[in-house]
Amino acid sequence: MDGIELQLRSYYEAEADRRLRPTHGERRHDICRSFARSLAADGRDSVLDVGAGPASDHGPFVAYGIGYIGVDLAVGNAVLAVESGQTMVPASLFSLPFPDSTFSAGWSMSTFQHVPDERIDEALAEFVRVLVPGAPVTIGLWGGHDEVIDSTSSTSGLDLPRHFTLRTHDRIRSLLRRYLVIEREETFASGSSGWREYHVASGSTPTMIERFAEQGIMSRPTPSTRPVAGDRPRPTPKRPAADIVSQQRR
Repeated sequence: MDGIELQLRSYYEAEADRRLRPTHGERRHDICRSFARSLAADGRDSVLDVGAGPASDHGPFVAYGIGYIGVDLAVGNAVLAVESGQTMVPASLFSLPFPDSTFSAGWSMSTFQHVPDERIDEALAEFVRVLVPGAPVTIGLWGGHDEVIDSTSSTSGLDLPRHFTLRTHDRIRSLLRRYLVIEREETFASGSSGWREYHVASGSTPTMIERFAEQGIMSRPTPSTRPVAGDRPRPTPKRPAADIVSQQRR
């Protein structure tokens, strides 16, 4: 675990220990509900939430019958997730403890702005690795302009630093399109701070045909030709059961 991850883990452990996690705005809830509804309509049965905090976004997925598993650096957040009956794996997003193609969908909010430029490709590639080809994905992150800061600004009231690598919306688009087939994007201002602009992108991991198309082997299909996920087993991490904080450990 590098220095930035240690810094972030210290912040989020303190936040979890004091139960200071701020509530999310209605816009984020709407985005989550819409995504969960689309997953259910598409027959998707599992979602991985990267940078899940205390599983704050689990509600819509569970309501639509989608198996939810979160990953977060802070063990304290995993303990809080247990209280809401959710499964959480304390882990680094650079080394997700799951086999390739485990989950049929991916979700991540307000996480990748903590990843520096020199490791962002590594993080996105690892996220995509554990998702099936053609998996729907929604990613949201802070940005709007280029700035690297260790900020002590926090809606939770903690006076502890967190690393942020903020990027222009154009740079965010370019990064995400290296790994995802982006279908929808929206950007909007959020909060009082001058750098609080938010970028939400929805799309999917490339299907095998699309990967071949990128290599010039065949034409890229339209979204309507992408396969719908069939019945898949509940995702199981590669780590021993003792490393997973879940409802069964109450």
